Amino acid sequence: MQDRQRGDRMSLELSTAKVDDPSQLSYWHQVVSEAFVPYEVAVPRRRTEGFRGTVTAHAIGDMQVATVDADPHTVFRTPSLIRRSPQDDFLVNLAVRGSVIVTQGERDAVLRPGEFTLYDSARPCRITGPDRFGLVSLKIPRPLFTAHCRLPQDATATVVRGDHGVGALVSPYLRSLTRHAAELAPDVVQQVGINVLELLGAALPKGPASGDGSALPRSAQWLRARHYIAQHIADPQLSPAMVADALGVSIRYLQVLFRAEGTSPSRSIQEQRLERAARLLTDPRHAGRTITDIAFGIGFKDASHFTRAFKNHYGAGPRAYRDRQSPAGPV
Repeated sequence: MQDRQRGDRMSLELSTAKVDDPSQLSYWHQVVSEAFVPYEVAVPRRRTEGFRGTVTAHAIGDMQVATVDADPHTVFRTPSLIRRSPQDDFLVNLAVRGSVIVTQGERDAVLRPGEFTLYDSARPCRITGPDRFGLVSLKIPRPLFTAHCRLPQDATATVVRGDHGVGALVSPYLRSLTRHAAELAPDVVQQVGINVLELLGAALPKGPASGDGSALPRSAQWLRARHYIAQHIADPQLSPAMVADALGVSIRYLQVLFRAEGTSPSRSIQEQRLERAARLLTDPRHAGRTITDIAFGIGFKDASHFTRAFKNHYGAGPRAYRDRQSPAGPV
């Protein structure tokens, strides 16, 4: 077991690899109960060898994001366990590898990679990996969750797909958080946590009275738009109309969202392209790429237009910018 303290945030790295085979399952029981909430643990009867499992967890303000990679098993919370160890958190499980089944109430959410669901730790539940699996788990205290997310009563254990709509934004965001949470400066952690909650609130089922996308908080809509642009930045056809259609709002409403941030959808698309170009130009792994190749790779249709736009934004053309930033001098 290894704990790493960074500022006021704690990172946990827990694994059965350093425990002798006979003790691995009981140790895993301790691991998941410490990292998440107290559970009972069961493994398939056919299993006779040791148990392999790892958890890496990072605090995001009052929330926690964690990765789990483990052999087939089930964790569950019974009414008696809930009485002995009351917890008042919501947990989001995102399948990364293999399938994961989350059961609560009368529903079974069968998650394939990229899909996620929500469950309530204060109610009986069961999470099963029938084969070796990997998942990302986000733990959210109830007061924090209810302050940012509207959820119909008894709507847990409902699958949210990760290949379209807002779900397609939440899945990569959560996976990115697990990789970079330890790098976040203390002054940005709170904002990152709010961003996660607003995206999650936009993605979760709303029930029959949900209304269209424009009913969501403006900050959540703007964040959704920015994420959509970032994910489609290499598409030369990317346009405000395309972004508005993906979000389910009008172009006029999209313009209102960006105007509140002191910009416009078109300007934001170009600025994100130029920022991506600046990173590629200074990345040693892309030192062999031509400037034209980089320009077309981030969605520009004309190399001369890219050069003018880059110079207006950074005060130097892309070639001079690359030479100036390269530690070895001109490439």
